[in-house]
This record gives sequence, C-alpha cells and structure tokens, in this order.
Amino acid sequence: MTRSVHRGRDRNSGIAQAKRLTFPSAYPPTTSNRHEPSTAIRQYSTGRAHILGLADDGKVWQWNNEESRLVKPLHVDVTQKVVTHVVAGWDRASMFVSGTGIVYWPYDTPLRAGNAEADAILIDTATVPGTALSQSRISRETSDTLGARIGEVTNHILLENYIVFITSLNKVFLYHAVFPLPDLDPPAPIEITAFYPSSSDCSFEIQDIQGSFRSFAIFTKSGDVLMGNRAMLDAFNSGTYDSTSTESSHPGPTVIPALQNNSITSIAFGDHHFQALRSDGTLLAYGADPQACGALGLGFPEGTGPLRGLIADRFSSNGTLGRNIGRQVWFDRLMQRWLGEMKEKAGMEGEAKSRGDMILPRRGQPAQNAAAVTAVGDYFEREGKKWEDGIVEAGGMGSYFVLKVAAAGWHTAALVLVDEEQAERSRQMHIVRDKFDDGAKAEKYDWHGGTWEDIDAPWDQLSKALIWLRDSIWRLGRKFLGLREGDKKVEAEQEDMKQEEQGDPTKYTWNDQPFPRLRMANGEVMPGKIEITE
Repeated sequence: MTRSVHRGRDRNSGIAQAKRLTFPSAYPPTTSNRHEPSTAIRQYSTGRAHILGLADDGKVWQWNNEESRLVKPLHVDVTQKVVTHVVAGWDRASMFVSGTGIVYWPYDTPLRAGNAEADAILIDTATVPGTALSQSRISRETSDTLGARIGEVTNHILLENYIVFITSLNKVFLYHAVFPLPDLDPPAPIEITAFYPSSSDCSFEIQDIQGSFRSFAIFTKSGDVLMGNRAMLDAFNSGTYDSTSTESSHPGPTVIPALQNNSITSIAFGDHHFQALRSDGTLLAYGADPQACGALGLGFPEGTGPLRGLIADRFSSNGTLGRNIGRQVWFDRLMQRWLGEMKEKAGMEGEAKSRGDMILPRRGQPAQNAAAVTAVGDYFEREGKKWEDGIVEAGGMGSYFVLKVAAAGWHTAALVLVDEEQAERSRQMHIVRDKFDDGAKAEKYDWHGGTWEDIDAPWDQLSKALIWLRDSIWRLGRKFLGLREGDKKVEAEQEDMKQEEQGDPTKYTWNDQPFPRLRMANGEVMPGKIEITE
C-alpha cells in the first residue's frame, strides 16, 4: 500500500490544492511497488503550520510548508531508542521516546549552524521531567520519585503553550511547554485534579485524551466526556485553581449531557467550535460559526442555519448554537434542499411569515427570538432523525457514515463513507407518486453498475436513457479534451446543483407541508392559524 501525506492551499484563491509532501533526493519515496522504510509514513500529526511524520524505521520527518527535514535531537539518541509516536501542536512539535519520555521543541526551530547533513535538522529539545518510566520500571521505583508519582504516559496532546498528558495511574497532568528549559531544576508536571470524581469511584478510569489549540477532552472507560480549556490550565499552572469557585476564570470541566454515555469516539476542536463523532457514524456540531464560514456544517446564519438552531449576530456574520446544544451534521443534499424550501416558506408573505420573522435575521429588523430559533432547530433535528426510517434497520448504518473528522481554526473536514444505493432508496421514499402512476413494475438498465433492476414509474426509462446519453457524450468529450476523471465528477456535481436551482419538477413529501407552528420552551406558542406541532 502506498502511504503519503498531502497538504497545501492556494494563497490567491483560498482553495485547497492538495500536494504530495516530498522527501530529500537521498531518500526515495515509498511506492506501490517498493517499500522504503525511511519514507513509509506509518503515523503523522498536523500542527498549526507544520506536519510531523513517523516512518517505519523510526525516522521522524518534519515539513514546514513543503520543505522536508529529518529531525535529529541533539541530546536524545533516537537511533538507539524507539519513537512510539509524534504529536504536532499549535506552536510546538513533539515525539514520545521510550525510556526518555515526551520530547518537544518549537516547530520553527532554525537550522543549526555547522550541520553536516543537509537533509537533517539538528535541534535543541526539551524533555518533560518524570515521563520516561514504563509500567515495568514503575514497579521497581520508590513511590517518592517523580516518575512513580506520575506513572507511565499513555497519551499526550500539544495545546497552545501547554502539553497535557494522561498516565497509567489514572491521572491527568499539564506541563507549561516553555523553551528552553532551565538547565538546573526544571519545573515538574502539575496534576490536574479537576477531572476526578468528588467521591471514591472505583469505576472511574481514564481512557483517552484529545484536543487542539485551547480546548481538550478527557474520555473515560464508562463513556463520560469531560472537557477542559485554556483558562483551566492557566489556573492550575499559576496555582490559583479553586474547585469551589464559580468565577468564569476558574472553570471546572464542562460536562455536556448529550455527550455522556453516547458512544462518542472522537472530538475535533476548532477555535470556536467542535465536532463529536459517534460510533454509529453520525457527527454532532457544537459552538459557533465565525464570519459565516460554515465551520459547523449546519448552513449559514443568514441562510438555512436558523432552521438548525443557529442564532445570527446582528452586528457581524457570526452564528452561534445555544449553550451545550448540538446538531447532527447532514450530508444528504436532498435534506439541504428540504431545509431551503422550508426557509422560503417562512420568508414569504402569508400565514407563516410571522413565524419566519421570529427566526430569520433581517437587516433593520428586531433580533431573532432565541427561544423560537431553538424550538425550530429542535423540530428539524427530530425530523432529520426520521429521514431514513423504513430504509435503515435499527442499529444499521445510515447512508452517510462518518469515518473520521478533523477541525482546525474555522474549518471542519470529514471522511464519509456513502452507501449510494441506500441513499437513492431514501430519496425515492420522499417522492410523491403521481396519482396516474399505476405502480406497474418495469425493468431498466443500471448504466453504472451493469445490472438489471425494477423501477416503479414506467416513464423513468426514458429519463434514464436521456441521462445515459448525456453522460456518454460528456465522457467522450472529456476524453477527447484529455480531462481527468476527478474533474468530471466535480463538474458533474456542479451541473446537478445548477439543474436543481433551475427547478426540479419532482414533487416531494414536504412540498405541501406548511412551515411548522411550535410551542417554545418558555411555554409560548408561535403565531399563526395552523395547528400546533407538538
């Protein structure tokens, strides 16, 4: 298997341009036909402006922009010790070295003068005290040593100015990642006690830690997700943390009820938002969408975002979900169309306009009614969960299954597995059949898969034939012009979206449904003449 790492962004257009990261000429890249242990990257980590890669033979590579360099710590012999993993952070880079511990350095460390190997960088590093011990060595240590009190490090993350790590003794520690460390008497890691239960709870067991920039989360084996932030770390680092304080500057862990015992496998943090991935492949968005950049994946604050519960700022383009409110991210374009048409109904003159005025932001108009926006968001969240009822069996995979999620700054990305056949069955379920459709079965040819199947509407055969003819002409034309398959897929999707904007004659189940009239959390009912949807 060929393994490679890509990065890049066009500075003029702002559109990401993926490029394969390269290695110095002295190190041939691994290909599908040849395995090169020095360049076969088995684990990588991305930071603010750098990437670290760990090769099969234990070499550590660092890319700043597109320039690659082999990392060689001055005071740690990585040729004789095993580097287990690398972690890139906001302003630091790090590796965990067996027998040494957490080793870190500034990611923008300049090349050291007198370096004899042009392809490598000799770097000064710092090591977090007390992080070198393994479980086997801990048993031989006296209990009063720093390493014995800390335990074996099981995972660590790099945040802005801090390293946070968990250990085999069920403890959480922070380390202020100053550089360089003082030669004499470097500071010891500080234990973060805020995550421990107030009473003796034998079932409390820390399983993982994840985070970036100024936020992080502790995962327990029982399914709890406890979140911390920069303010908490600052308070512990300065010795001013007070577990009894209610001041916002000394916050305890954030516990969001919907995330507890909800099969959360990972959380990706941006600057003002985060995305929680569940084991069933669904993705939950929390936080704010700064400057309407779409970080939450819920639509824009001045678009369909309010129908998902997004409250727009009157003086900026920011949009925010209510405190501790999460919404499932939808990847089905038909669901986006459903939202768009319901928003149009709320914005038109008529019975629904008074309700639309409560939730849709308009220039020169009063601010949105937060209670109404939340109620509408809750309604569409419930309806969205029913989208594939009758298509997906209980406990089965949905048509869109998120395998992995990543976030940084004001952006989010997800790797999604799509069951196209199931998604099409779901779409068919939301189509209203013409009253003249006798439901007779007719065979048609699946031009993409090469198999025969049944369809419901007889005239769909003609439509399918026209689509096949269009696609055939499209493929021949692109082949003649020498264009790539990837370009075809992108442009075909853009063409489909254009056709949708121009109007689709298909009638869907929601076309005749009014914009809902709901009861808000404060007991008030939204105005209108239609019946209340409870």
